[in-house]
Order: sequence, then C-alpha cells, then structure tokens
Amino acid sequence: MPPAAADAPADSSVLFRSRVLFLTGKGGTGKTTLGAAIGRLAAAQGRRTLVCELDAQRSSLTAIFGKAPVYQPSQVAPGLSICNIEWMPALDDWLADIVGAGRIVRMIMKNRMISIFLEATPGARDLMLLHRVVKLSQQFDLVIVDMPASGNAVGMLSVVGTSRRLFDTGPIRRCAEEIDGMFARPDTNLVLVALPEEMVVNETLETRARVHAEIPALRQPLVLLNRATPATLSAGERSLLDQLGAQELGVDARELVEAGRWEERLETATAEALSRLRAIAAVVVLPVLARGEGAARVVGQLTAALARQSHAKVDLVGEASG
Repeated sequence: MPPAAADAPADSSVLFRSRVLFLTGKGGTGKTTLGAAIGRLAAAQGRRTLVCELDAQRSSLTAIFGKAPVYQPSQVAPGLSICNIEWMPALDDWLADIVGAGRIVRMIMKNRMISIFLEATPGARDLMLLHRVVKLSQQFDLVIVDMPASGNAVGMLSVVGTSRRLFDTGPIRRCAEEIDGMFARPDTNLVLVALPEEMVVNETLETRARVHAEIPALRQPLVLLNRATPATLSAGERSLLDQLGAQELGVDARELVEAGRWEERLETATAEALSRLRAIAAVVVLPVLARGEGAARVVGQLTAALARQSHAKVDLVGEASG
C-alpha cells in the first residue's frame, strides 16, 4: 500500500462509501465529534449508521446525543444509532457464536479456568471487541468505530496479526481470521484525525508508518485535518504586518497588529501541516469552529462542513443547531 502522492485529491466521499470506519488520532484532536458528524451525515444520506465506542468507561457520545450508549445499539436520530462495545457482553456473544447454546455459554463463563485462560490469552479482550464490530457491520450500512488514541489503537488493531501467528488452529485463530477478513475488505478504512500542530502531525506520521508496517491489509485513504486555518492573508498583507510590528503603535493599533500576526501564525501552521501530511495521504481540511456552544452544536457544524467537502446532496436545515 504505497503512500499517496503529495497532490492527491481530498475526496471525503470515501467516508460515506465505507461499511466500517476506524477513527483514531492523538488525544484531543476531536475524533469523537468527527465520528459523530460523519454518522449524522451518513444517516442523512439514507444509510443505516452506527457510531460505537470500545469498552468506554466514560462515554464521550453522551454529551453529543444526550443519551448514554449501551452494549446493544440504540437509535438517537432517524437512521443513526450508538453503542458501547463492552468486553464481557462481547465475550458472551463470541462464545454464543462458537457454542450456539446459551446454557452452555453460561456454564463456560462460570468456569474459573476458562476465565483465567481468556484473561491470559494475548489480546483476547481486543479480539472480542473487534469481533463484535464484524458482527455489527453485518447489521448496519456503516459502522464508525471511535478508537482509543493512536498508539493504543494501533496496538489493538495489530493484535489480530499477533493472534494469527500464535494460534495455528482453534477458535482464537478463526476469530482473528474473521477480523482480518474485515480489515482486507475494500469498504473498511482507517482514518487519522490530526491538528495543525507539530507534535500532532509528528504522531500522525508515526501512526501511518506503524499501520503500514503492522496492519498492511487495512486501508488508510485520508487524514482529517481538524481546526485548520485556511490562507487568507496576501503576501502584501503579511509584509505590512511585519512593517507595522516594527513601529511604535498605540494600544489599540498594537492589538490589531498582534491579532493579524496570530492569524498569520495559524495560517502558516496549517500550510506546514498540509505539506507534511499530503506526502502520506489525501487530506480533508475542516475549519476552526466557534467554541463554547455545546458538543451537539459543534457536531452539527462539522456535519455541514463535511457535507460541503463531500458534495453531499442532503438537506441539513436545522442540523447545525444539534
């Protein structure tokens, strides 16, 4: 899977042609709100959509949708559901798939030796969570998985390959093969969420390299660059700011110049981030949004921004208000 060309077009419509989307990124990049926004737009396009978290102890989706996700998917809007894939119920479901009898599953779960084996099996917890994603992808048109932060996410996803190497046969091997089959499908994609900040860009590049090395079957079509500041200042305006910055100015004039210099720094940071990220993937640029208006409203604004990026023909009247 070679890196994308530097000038590869940023086609965000691939998000809405997928069946499974894994979203990750450095903590604080906004991957949960972006996942919710993708979910809202996909549902508005008529796709049965699920946004899920993985064994989250404190759900971030609750503040967005006003409803705490539980293990079984629950609808929060027309065509849109949420859930929290918890370890023990996922294990129950996996055992039920293997054994096929609820009474026997309950007996297995009560067996201390079985519990010790499953706890000691490398990556067993991650396998069960990912196996549940496989099953959910058979029930929904699009499953959006809000992964842990990038380092932990790659570790979780790479467990599948580790399990295939450790187990030649048996249920763990079959489980890993089923998940690996999901990874290899053309409609399964990994999306990295980044910010125009040097440390975040560095981690995004490192994550891309790890995915390429450890999970080669998993496609990574694009990066979502969140909170970007597009270039608006001309070369002449930048030169003028330099000239004014060297002069003695009153308080009000100085504040205006500093505001301009701050905007210049933001634009420069975005341009530098785009230059580096476009060397590895197509990049969708999402703007800085108004803050302090509530998670649901921010998701609505991101939904509208994604609709413009993907040229989606949907009616989003009222969506921005959450």
